[in-house]
Amino acid sequence: MNTNISILSLNIGNPSLERALKQVEWFNHRTEDIFVLTETKNSIGCNYLADYFSGMTLSFFQKANTESQVIFPHSATGDLGTMIISKIPVDKKSSLFENQSIYYSREITATLSLNNSDLVLTGIYVPSRDRSEPKVIRKKNFIDQFVSSTRMVQSDVIIGDFNILEPDHYPHYSTFFSWEYEFYDELIKKGFIDAFRKIHPSSHTYSWVGRTNNGYRYDHCFVSKRYASKILSCEYIHEPRELGLTDHSAISLSLSIGV
Repeated sequence: MNTNISILSLNIGNPSLERALKQVEWFNHRTEDIFVLTETKNSIGCNYLADYFSGMTLSFFQKANTESQVIFPHSATGDLGTMIISKIPVDKKSSLFENQSIYYSREITATLSLNNSDLVLTGIYVPSRDRSEPKVIRKKNFIDQFVSSTRMVQSDVIIGDFNILEPDHYPHYSTFFSWEYEFYDELIKKGFIDAFRKIHPSSHTYSWVGRTNNGYRYDHCFVSKRYASKILSCEYIHEPRELGLTDHSAISLSLSIGV
């Protein structure tokens, strides 16, 4: 007997309350079991989303379809991060980083109960950067710590805004450092499958588009060998970006889990 599980990740851009209300309406029309939200913060808009989906508050428009378990670490340093909203019970949750770390809220790992099976899900928001040395170091240190940890190899699904591109991304952007491309390669070397590339090996689809109309596939979903053969679909959903709910497209993964 098989059961399907679906996961959607979206960079919500630390929304205002007004935009968070609109995002709630959009999420309420989605059927995924789990939402992994990135670029979250201890802010009015993000706290509204967390309270709403945990059943602590109501939308001005309608009630949540179902109460969910919400994992939303607040950074002690005021940094951005990740939130997981799950309709599936979460057995364990943890962060790779200590509470006082600037990276604390950027990575969440949750173990989900799936009818006598489990799935280890990691939501991730890799720091963005400009050319300034502090931001370059901040991003590189995060990637180095994540790659060198056991967290990566223990996960079944790693999903979120990686702020990196695949090495053969089209078009190629020379503004990215070799170590950024190597992060993608390291995930592949560890046995992870780029779920979108498995389903769409030659598609030029982007999750973020700049002011000059240049496209970037920043948001990714990697699936471990354990579940690689269970991938049913992996698609980018451009509606939230086209509607102006955020500046990113969502990525949605569907797996068939044997029980």
